[in-house]
Amino acid sequence: MNQIAVRANGLTRQFSSVRALDDLTVEVPAGVVFGFLGPNGAGKTTTIRLLLNLIEPTSGSAEVLGFDTRTQGHEIRARCGALLEHSGLYERLNAEDNLRFYGRVARMTERDIEQRIEELLTQMGLWDRRKEAVVKWSRGMKQKLAIARAVFHRPGLVFLDEPTAGLDPVAANGLRKDLAALVSQQGATIFLTTHNMAEAEKLCNLVAVIRQGRLLAVGNPAELRTRSGQGSLEEAFLTLMEEEQ
Repeated sequence: MNQIAVRANGLTRQFSSVRALDDLTVEVPAGVVFGFLGPNGAGKTTTIRLLLNLIEPTSGSAEVLGFDTRTQGHEIRARCGALLEHSGLYERLNAEDNLRFYGRVARMTERDIEQRIEELLTQMGLWDRRKEAVVKWSRGMKQKLAIARAVFHRPGLVFLDEPTAGLDPVAANGLRKDLAALVSQQGATIFLTTHNMAEAEKLCNLVAVIRQGRLLAVGNPAELRTRSGQGSLEEAFLTLMEEEQ
């Protein structure tokens, strides 16, 4: 029986007169790349913030790695990695010191920290630049380091909110390859939000489509293409958007 990394049941969040998330019920199996797809304002970031217990739900419930989001937020955040709207990097520090600091916060041993720094920076193609202050780096390099920070303590689940947004095509493609390698080598679950349907089709084992806070469809990319009679995930996504208007 597959383990469940994320389970939401009727999860709802109201902000004043706006219902940002409306009765979300979904399960994310462990060990997959899960794509959470939707236009701006669909409720994707709100969902991640609810699952990390950064905000409280108006109603409904959720479990992350078996922990209740309402009462066990600290346990969830300790076991998850996250890259949200801010990278979490200290730009005056170099790459090594950024990761070293985070490893100490996570109470890793010094030996494990140093091994992990070399492992991740090598895998991300950043090892030769490890002594440079991050402020001098390109956006793509910073984004790679931010993902290395998010997975540094070997979390069971990693939340990535639009990780390739604002990157040029070459940098975005390189980052997608790095993410795929991280998943295959670490066996973690990735909960990924993106506007990029081609990206989701390449990376994700399972996707969910959300619009105006409501879940429209869940399945692997091939299933969504078949259901809509379309030849690509992007076309299937657009069909779902049109049907809901």
